[in-house]
Amino acid sequence: MPEDKPVPENSKSPWGRLRAMPGRPVLLLVVGLILAVSLVFFPGSCSGVDIEEDQAIATARAALDAHPESFTPERTETKILRQGFPPTAMWVVVFTVGEPDGGPEEFLHHAAIWVNASSGEIRQVIVSESRDS
Repeated sequence: MPEDKPVPENSKSPWGRLRAMPGRPVLLLVVGLILAVSLVFFPGSCSGVDIEEDQAIATARAALDAHPESFTPERTETKILRQGFPPTAMWVVVFTVGEPDGGPEEFLHHAAIWVNASSGEIRQVIVSESRDS
């Protein structure tokens, strides 16, 4: 019966070297991997959202009222998005006035206002009108 020869340390696979490590480094690697995965797949857990939706709408409405192409919106929609690297939470507030003879995607006036979700600072204001106007 042939004897198994010991495998030199430098020729082991990465998985073999990981399994040969004492407990503490393995524990640190596992905890690090769990943190990395949770930050990628569950970014809301470390969101940094200090501004509530109502506050973002009020801030965006004030920015719209101060804009030279201001209008009175009929519909308001909000969504929180992450922008940049590292990701920054932003409220996107969209105000619209619908086209009377058009469908739900057609509008007379449209404004998209980006509000920083942690500071309440206005980042961007985009106001547009229908192309037919």
